[in-house]
Amino acid sequence: MEVKAPGVLKLLGEHASVYGRLAIAIAADRYARVDARKTGVSPFRLILKDFNGLEVELDKRKLGELYDSYKNKKDIAGYADGPHGISAPMLPYATIAARLAIEQGVSLEGMSATVTSDIPMQSGMASSGACCVAFTVALLRAGKKRLPDVLTVDIARDGDRVVHRNLNAGTIDVNTSYYGGYVSYSAASGAKREDAAARLDLLVVDTGPKKSTAETVGHVAELREQNKERIETVLDKIHECSMKGLDCLKGNDIPTLGACMYMDHELLRELEVSSKGLDNAVSIAREYGAYGAKLSGGGGGGIAIVLNSDGVKRARLIDRYQHSGFKVYTVNTALEGAYNYFPR
Repeated sequence: MEVKAPGVLKLLGEHASVYGRLAIAIAADRYARVDARKTGVSPFRLILKDFNGLEVELDKRKLGELYDSYKNKKDIAGYADGPHGISAPMLPYATIAARLAIEQGVSLEGMSATVTSDIPMQSGMASSGACCVAFTVALLRAGKKRLPDVLTVDIARDGDRVVHRNLNAGTIDVNTSYYGGYVSYSAASGAKREDAAARLDLLVVDTGPKKSTAETVGHVAELREQNKERIETVLDKIHECSMKGLDCLKGNDIPTLGACMYMDHELLRELEVSSKGLDNAVSIAREYGAYGAKLSGGGGGGIAIVLNSDGVKRARLIDRYQHSGFKVYTVNTALEGAYNYFPR
């Protein structure tokens, strides 16, 4: 059967969450899809449709070797570059499959899994996280196995850890793609699905190449070291935007949520993680009367998100962005994630 998992956008709280403050993410209705089924052909077969149909077959011996290598890794980059004979695009999925087969006893013999996605890659919409979620849930469903949600998320995060070469990767992205809707995150409370039924009408504006998240996070750390009091004040204000925005989501107060987004963007500018293109995208949103707009993700380029208002003609706004040289995607809240494929 096919399992799909939504993409993810950062709604509020980027960078402040690194220092313990609240961040909010939204599942967006662009999807990664995995069709996993028993074919009667052994061993396990993995196909990446978006990589020119790249294929690999993994028998139980190979899965065991991968599992041992990952479990005993000294560092994630060393594992990713290790002599495992698996290509880089395949390795995140092979790592997940190995853990499911060896550690959790999921029967993958005779199973075929095909991965594809309509989430733009490297766009700031968590394509890798969504693919890893869809893959993990699809293999569990095809293998007739149910695991606790926290464990399922952690196994899917293994794939995202490999993609980003970071053991902390996927905390927000994977949880949001798995549960759908809105997920909050702070160091104190971890990731938490929020009970909010608001459906947001968003534009995703791609302003072009971006700096790596590691670079922008590092820049904020440098600013904080130079003037801790000032930067802590900015981070506190971002936290306040996130708290207020979460209340707005729960109360379906979309105009005030938009105002929080505009404020959050200005605070992120104070952290010097915006860019000329991102600021231009936000200015256009203001000009056309959108409820709100801000950068989404690490910043330094990349995407902005725009919250439409009832008075904004979407086609006119999209046309303006396109004439300004930006790529634009329309998305709405995906209230259901891959979690919903399991019976309740």
